Formats: sequence, C-alpha cells, structure tokens
Amino acid sequence: MTMKKLLFKNPHALFCKNAASKTTFALLLTIILSCLVTAAAQGTSFFYCSHYTKVLILSCLFLAYAGLFFYLKFSRRFNENTVVFLLILAGVLLRCSYVLLSGLYERQHDAGAYTGMGTDFINPGHIGYIEYLYKFHKLPDINPYELFAYYHPPLHHILSYIWLQINIWLGVPEPLAFENLQIPTLFYSCLCMVVTWKILKTLEIRGNGLYIGLAFVVLHPATIIMAGSVNNDMLTILFMCLIIWESLKWIRDKNLAGLIRLALCIGFGMITKLNSAVLAIPLGIIFLMHFISVIRTKDKPLLLYWIKNYCIFGVIVAPIGLSWIVRNLTRFGEKPGVPVPGASSPMYTAPYSLWSRLGIPAFSDWNFAFPFHPISAKACNNTWVIMFHTSLFAEEYPVDLPNVLLVLCQITFVLAVILGIATVVLLLVTLLNRRTKKEDTVFLLTGYFIMLVSFAAFVIIYPYTCSSDFRYVAICLVYVSIALGLGIKYYLAPHLLQKDEKFMHAKTVFMHCINSITLTVLAFITIIYIFWERW
Repeated sequence: MTMKKLLFKNPHALFCKNAASKTTFALLLTIILSCLVTAAAQGTSFFYCSHYTKVLILSCLFLAYAGLFFYLKFSRRFNENTVVFLLILAGVLLRCSYVLLSGLYERQHDAGAYTGMGTDFINPGHIGYIEYLYKFHKLPDINPYELFAYYHPPLHHILSYIWLQINIWLGVPEPLAFENLQIPTLFYSCLCMVVTWKILKTLEIRGNGLYIGLAFVVLHPATIIMAGSVNNDMLTILFMCLIIWESLKWIRDKNLAGLIRLALCIGFGMITKLNSAVLAIPLGIIFLMHFISVIRTKDKPLLLYWIKNYCIFGVIVAPIGLSWIVRNLTRFGEKPGVPVPGASSPMYTAPYSLWSRLGIPAFSDWNFAFPFHPISAKACNNTWVIMFHTSLFAEEYPVDLPNVLLVLCQITFVLAVILGIATVVLLLVTLLNRRTKKEDTVFLLTGYFIMLVSFAAFVIIYPYTCSSDFRYVAICLVYVSIALGLGIKYYLAPHLLQKDEKFMHAKTVFMHCINSITLTVLAFITIIYIFWERW
C-alpha cells in the first residue's frame, strides 16, 4: 500500500505511527548519549565524591527533570508519546545514576577480577572472561568448565571486550576502561524499557494501562541494579524481551521477515545465555498451531511456502544458537551445565526437603521483620522467599540500616508479596479473557509458566540459594507489566466493556487495589534507594 493510499484510508493511524517512530528515535538517541555521558562522568572527579555529594548533584539533575515534566504538563503539550518519553527518560536517569553511584565490584554476581594487560594471569569470573578476550583477542582455549564463569556463551563478553577495546583506543586509562564495563549493561537495561513499551503497544494497551505497565518496568529496582552489572543477565533479558515482542508481532503479521528476526533474537539470545531458549517452547506451540491451520487449508503451494519459511528459520537459528554447545562438545567433550561450589557451601540446599525449597512458604520463612536475603541455606532455603527478597534488595544483607528505612523496607516487602500474588491472578484472568487473542493467550501464558517451571527445575538441579535469585526470572517483570496493562484496559475503561461481563464491579475494585499497591511499592522502593547510603 502506498503512503497516499494509507493516508487516505486511516490518516490518524499514520500520524500515530509517525509520532511513535519519532519518539522511538528520540529515546534511542537519548539513551546512547546518556550512556556516553555516564562513561565520561566516571572518569571525572564526580566519581570520587562522597555518597551524599553525588546524591546532591544527581538530585539537582532530577529537579531539572521535574521542571521539564511540569513545563510540558502546564503548557498542555502532554500526549501519550510525551508521557512515554518522560517515563523512560526517568528510568534512564535512574539507571545512569545507579552506575555512577556503584563501582565495578559492587553488588555483582560471579564478577571475578582483572589484573590488566601487564600480567599474563588468567582470572576467573565475568570480568576475567572479558579480560581474557582483551589480552589474547580470541575465545579461551581452555576447557570453559575449568575456570569459573567461562562456561557461559560468549556474546556478552565479546561485546564488552569490543567496548573495552574502544575505550583503550580512545586513550582511556585501563582502570577506567574496566570500570566502564558497566556501560554496555546500562545500555541493555535502558533498551529493555523501550522494548517493553513496544510490547504493550503491540497488545493495543494505551493510556493509564500503558503508563502504569511501563512504569512498573521503568522503576522496578531489579533491572536498575542489573544496569550496573558486568555479567550476561541483562543482555539475556533484553533478548527475551525482543523474543516476546517479535513473537507478538509475528502472531499478527505471519511473514518471513518476522521469522528471520525471531531466529536472530533466539539464536543470539542462546549465545548470550542458554536459558533464552526457554521462550522458544511457547513460540514452537504457536508455530505448530499456525502450521496445522495451513495444512487444513489443503492449499499445496501455501503449505510448501510455509515449509520453506520454517526451514529458513531453522537454518538461521540452529547454527547460531547451538554453536557454543557444539564447540564445547567437540573440543572438550563437555555437555551444557553449570559448575557448582559443592556440598560444603553454606548455600547448599539439597539436605532440605523439596517442599521446604519449592513449597508454599511458612510465615516464619518470610522473615518480614528483616526482609533481606541471608545467603545461608540454614537461615532461608525457600525459593519463592529468596526470589522476593532479591527482587527488591538483591543479595544485600545490611547491618546498619536506619530504623526509618527498615520500617519502610518491611512495608514495601509485604506489599510486594501481595502484589506478586495478585498479579499472577491478574495475568491469568486477563489472558483468559475472551478479548485477548487466542494465540496471545497461548504464547504468553505458556511462556510465563514454562519460565517458572524451568526456574524451579534449575533450583532442583543446582541446589544452592544463589540459584533462587530473582535475576534468573527477571523477565517476569514484563509479564507483570502486560497483566497491569491488560487489567486496566479491560476493567477500568468502561467504554470498552461488554454489558454481560460478570463480576465487573469486583474486577474493577480489584484492579484499583492492584494499581494502588503497584504505585505505592514503586514510590517506596525509590525512596529507600535514594536514602540508603549503601548505594
């Protein structure tokens, strides 16, 4: 269809599409510039200021942001794209601030260390992995299971190495270049917010549903903390977000271009971290449903066309996604797996019953009085409790938290648990609603539960408290975002409701309660992070 015909057919849709494209471009440009400014700021005296000096300077930045917000509001320049831009801009500022407030070795997972180009040491951990590429300009020749973290597929580490090398070429001192390894994950975390917006838009979620659903991902602390990480979790989540978005688009368009994009997202996701392949299962169900519908048409040319398309998908995804597994099998005889610290570790949970680890937690397991992850399996070994602890506060276990902040942490944690349970119910109700497309329901619902089942299986296979960390299922934030968006769309927009909707009043009240809890948790956790000197 030509531009002229499209404009004649639906000028409003064309205007909205152009406005969204401009917003996307503005967001991407803002994210890139913000990441580069953050990298530069890490080399200034700002990085070595006291915590409160940094907070004061960053507070001035957020005051400027507030000024922009109120200027646009009172000048009546607010529209959906403006609000989206401001929401994501707030998330970008928070993530950049977090990176500036935290060093290379703070709140990391399996980070390891670097010793620099001047030594021939081969160091463990993700930083050591990146340093190996930096020193030797090739993938490790050693068995990747003999040195911790080297068993991970290499895409994130290659990209980090390239960024590190660019820093060195630009004359950045080596210590600062390694400090800037947080910048790629900062970039990925910022992009996740943009992709989440695209997911919600694909599901035709607008207005308050779009704002609250997006705000949940923008302000939730999990991806803010992961923005300062140096491991491959954040890039994995970005690829998972892209798989969800591209799958929802393909459900609507069903074309070869969409299949190719999906193949690339899954393939590159798998060579970032193998658990990206989990989302290939619900996608495979969608492919099967579509292929059966093609067979039922009894149209031979159409059938051959889609056989060809699916073969192209397989030819692209298999070599990329399986390349790391094949390499380790052929060169070292190693199957996919994770090295474990052993039964002597205080994190070891195997001695405890399966119900204790994966069953409904007892009230005492939650430790509402001090809602932080104690690491030791003896203190806490229930997966769901650890998941909630680490979702809000990572693996921090503060010993000098002010009483006021502790009370706020207690309240926030209780509300977060209530919200977590309520949003599972909301996701079920909204996806099973007859207004949700059947294929959307199958893909999203299957994907969500397979994610949780694979998480539980991971905890059983690798029985350590660290296996229960929320970072392994952080993609569930996007599913919660979808549930919030669809819930508001279905139950708080009267002009869209069907007159025969059952229990509508109860659903409306339920949705208002969820929205109130969501906004309260996001507000409280932001306040906690601002005044928690540890950050």
